[in-house]
Amino acid sequence: MRQRFEFSVFCNDEENLTKCIDWYNSNYQTDFRIIRMVYDEVTFADIEVTKYNLYDVFELGHQFGIMEQKLREQGKLDW
Repeated sequence: MRQRFEFSVFCNDEENLTKCIDWYNSNYQTDFRIIRMVYDEVTFADIEVTKYNLYDVFELGHQFGIMEQKLREQGKLDW
């Protein structure tokens, strides 16, 4: 187990991010969780994790990007 790590990500939709985190945690035995949403001109999510390696942090972002792109292509998410 590693130390707690906290980071922020740009997020258009909390629900989609939550779905992506839940999927990633169940498939890769990590424990990412949203600890706060910051609603301003640009929305950010603060995320924390303790069971991870550096690859997981980047891969979660990659998977979230893929998910959002697929939703855009399906017309289910605006730019």
